[in-house]
Parts: sequence; C-alpha cells; structure tokens
Amino acid sequence: MPFKFLFVLGLALGVVASAATVERFTLDGFSVIIKEPERAAVGKPWLWIGEFAGHLKTLEDGLVEKGWHVVSVGVSDQFGSTRSMGVWEKLYAELHDKRAFSARPALLGISRGGLYVNAWTRLHPDRVSVLYLDNAVCDIRSWPGGFKLKHQSKGSANDWALYKTEFKFSDDAVALEKSLHPGDGLLPAIKAGVFLISCHGTADKTVPYEDNSAAVVKLWQDKGGKLKVFPKEGGDHHPHGLPDPKPLIDVLIAEVK
Repeated sequence: MPFKFLFVLGLALGVVASAATVERFTLDGFSVIIKEPERAAVGKPWLWIGEFAGHLKTLEDGLVEKGWHVVSVGVSDQFGSTRSMGVWEKLYAELHDKRAFSARPALLGISRGGLYVNAWTRLHPDRVSVLYLDNAVCDIRSWPGGFKLKHQSKGSANDWALYKTEFKFSDDAVALEKSLHPGDGLLPAIKAGVFLISCHGTADKTVPYEDNSAAVVKLWQDKGGKLKVFPKEGGDHHPHGLPDPKPLIDVLIAEVK
C-alpha cells in the first residue's frame, strides 16, 4: 500500500517553503515518488522527471508551491526502451486515469533522462504539454556511445554495453545502424502543440549540445513549433537548470495544458 509522510522543503532563495507531502509506492518493483502540493492547481498539472529527481530541487519546490505535483519513477539503465515505457504506461494510467492528473504532463529530461522523455513523447505526443530538455541525452551515439559526431563525448563504455543488451543489439555496428537519431519520430509532437524547452551549457563536454538537443531545437524551429531556449554560455554539463529557476517555472506554468 502507498504510504505518505511529511517532507519539509529546504531553504529556497533564503525563504523557508511550506511543508509538502511526499508519497512513495512501488510499481512493478520500481520506486515511485510524488511530491504533492497542499492544494492542487486547476487541472492537476504535473512535472514528470525522466531521471535524477531532486536534482533541480528549487524548480521542483517552486512548482509544488504553485500547486503542481512532481513525479518520478526509478526506471534506470533502460535508456527509454520499450520495457521502460511499459512502466511509464502503468504509472500514467495510475495518475491520469485513477487520480485525474492532467492528461498532458510536462516532462523533464536531465542528462540521460532525456532518453525517457523523448521516448514517451514519440509514443504519446498527445500526452505531453512541455518537453523540457536539460543538458539532455538525445543521441545515444554521443552518450554513452562516445562516438565522434560533431564533437567527441567522453561516453561511457559500461552504459553503452548496458544499452546494447537492453535493446538486444549484437554489436556496435548494429547499434549504430538501428539507434534513433534526436529528431526521429518527434514531428507529431510539434503538430500536437508540445512546447519545447532547452536549457543547456554551450560547452558541455559530457553531452555536447550540438550532438544532442540542438537537433531537436532545430526541428522545432524548422517546423514552426513553439519553444524557448535557455543557453548558458560557456557552461559545462553541470550544474543543470538555472541559478534562479523562476524563468523556467514561468514558462512551464504558461505552457502546461
């Protein structure tokens, strides 16, 4: 059975936030965490985080204060695979069908979390309001593959091996041939009115912007999609987000369906 406990939010910009409720439960063996507002905003908007929940704490807490729910499920090392999306499908059914959360959550893809939010957006463009990519992995060849595209990512040999196993690719050649490229399958999301946010360091050495989110940004620009870009000049992979999350929060609230 799900259980709840009070979680006192930390200091944000020198102001103590009000107490929020955090619910934790297990779904198909994976941990689900939901930060719940004291009073839900109209329509029950929610932020669904692909990976690294809590990393942008001030942004999460700011949305909770505005009446949003913030949701994550601990599906890791599956790289947006069909198996991982099966868990996402069940969580969506729990939150939208049973609890009346908004039909179109905002998605946050931090680093490798980009693979999950992009996968969900490809599958269900009508179940996304905002696609927020934050120094996000959008091309598996760049990270963890570490193959030279426009730039050379450091990659991760261990994660590349896990990826090939997860997707049942026999070797590098097959993986390179069959792996999706950043813009593949995302045109229906533009047609569905999904708003794109890119927040990225322009000097990211781990997940180079030009090899990852830049292709998604260009697709939105070329096809007349709605978007907002937050470049951090000279910024590397860390830190994510913005020092003051208010501009991001304002866009999310304005664009949520």
